[in-house]
Amino acid sequence: MDALADLIGDSPAMVALRRQVQQLVRSAAVAVRPPSLLILGETGSGKGLLARSLHRAGPRAAQPFIDVNCAAIPERLLEAELFGYEKGAFTDARQAKPGLFQLAHRGMLFLDEIGLLAAALQAKLLTALEQRAVRRLGGTRAEPADVWIVAATNEDLRAAVASQSFRQDLYHRLAVVTLTLPPLRERGLDVLILAEHLLARACADYGLAERTFSPDARDALAGYSWPGNVRELGNVLERVVLLSDAPIVTAAALGLSITSAAGPSPASESPDPLSWHKQMSEHLHAALVRTNWNISRTAVALDISRNTVRARMARFGLGRAPGARAASPSSRSMPAARRAGAPGSTASPIPATAPVAADTRTPPVTPVRMSVRSESREVGFLRVDLAIAPGSDGLSESTRTVDELLDKIRSFGGRIEELGQTAIIAAFGVEQPVEDGAIRAALAGLAAQRMTEQGRTDDRAPRCAAPST
Repeated sequence: MDALADLIGDSPAMVALRRQVQQLVRSAAVAVRPPSLLILGETGSGKGLLARSLHRAGPRAAQPFIDVNCAAIPERLLEAELFGYEKGAFTDARQAKPGLFQLAHRGMLFLDEIGLLAAALQAKLLTALEQRAVRRLGGTRAEPADVWIVAATNEDLRAAVASQSFRQDLYHRLAVVTLTLPPLRERGLDVLILAEHLLARACADYGLAERTFSPDARDALAGYSWPGNVRELGNVLERVVLLSDAPIVTAAALGLSITSAAGPSPASESPDPLSWHKQMSEHLHAALVRTNWNISRTAVALDISRNTVRARMARFGLGRAPGARAASPSSRSMPAARRAGAPGSTASPIPATAPVAADTRTPPVTPVRMSVRSESREVGFLRVDLAIAPGSDGLSESTRTVDELLDKIRSFGGRIEELGQTAIIAAFGVEQPVEDGAIRAALAGLAAQRMTEQGRTDDRAPRCAAPST
């Protein structure tokens, strides 16, 4: 059970979860076909980590583990990715290609964000699960696909079933066994255990001396609500390690607001599924109106991916009213960054089909003096150049990598100024005065580059995106 060592925590919920996982692994070892598994939990709570732990501990550890984000790829491309296609099935299909179901044959297929899967693909997925076979696009015969299906979502699938946006038969097929990851705010002192682990790992990753927490830092960690869960905790500690040389991490270095409260989870927001569905729709619509229906800015405001915004718009039937005018390009520009000499980039969203690669040139950091509301302030700018990695076809990985880059930049206090097809530009020290805006920009770039270098050994995955500051 060493493969389950990453499931850290001594809270009753985590102890019970580990028991469930251990029992599931023992049962799967003697089963002819492992049961489909549904993992529930808030964003950042570790659903992907749990799926990988199950694969390593399970009977199919020696076989492939394939991870696909159902919200990160447009519907038509996702169908080709999952089920494959034959030569000539569509334009540019110059040769046949197996789908992810076939690549995961006798292994595990992890379907993340399953709650945002389009209705047409839900029907095809159900057929594949029932027949244990898939037919490629343009194909005439079904091919066997023996896969262990593990799905995950932070959506309330029961509410989605009630609102008829998710198939009931598919839900019951996926939820043969259900595991629920508790949010970090409900795990008690687990946050301190995880913080010690993540702090040690961050120090080791950057080759720095080990650090410890002061008593007030422990109080701050335990008192914060952690809306971003374990992912947010890891980002906070990585930022602290890079921005401070002190051997003891204090509450001031953490910069947490004890009064910050996380929003209620979808499962507990309302006992009425239809009411929850309406609230989600109204919340998204309000965010879209505030950003003048700009998908990228809405994603940044709600702290979700752009494709998740698009999927939810389609699910809730949201769209700009006919005849409504978009904001002028000048209203979406970044005058402060341009006055400071930051390179510009197009404002179009990054396509889900563009894996990112590195531009390894990193010029010296040059602080910029600028006037913000009659106040002289030093700010820093970070530009991450994006390019298509030659020979890569990791469609789901590209969008996920960009979203993780945005999350990493924000964890260092950066404000996303432009999100373009070729670059991300962020500003540090504009909203709040800081003395180290340029240093934060450089360290955020270093953390982003290291993040994309780690755990990206899959040939289908995008290569590193390197910063310039």
